[in-house]
Amino acid sequence: MPEEIDPTAELSAAKRTAALLRDARSVQRRLDVLMATAMAVEDPSLARIVESRSAVERLVLELSYRQRGEQRRARPGGRRGMG
Repeated sequence: MPEEIDPTAELSAAKRTAALLRDARSVQRRLDVLMATAMAVEDPSLARIVESRSAVERLVLELSYRQRGEQRRARPGGRRGMG
């Protein structure tokens, strides 16, 4: 039996993912600036900044994959349990 899909819940999830992705990309840009500044003055905190940048980069990648999956499911014919 196909599972029932709540379009409202799907839309809410898609909006949350989009907001998370937008914020994560903003953090990524801020860390890029911070990293450039730390590199210019050879600051000892550079290693921590690089670690943080890598973690945020992985987060952006995960959220991007999630968003693509949500977009595919939202397209006609892309829903699971239909057909």
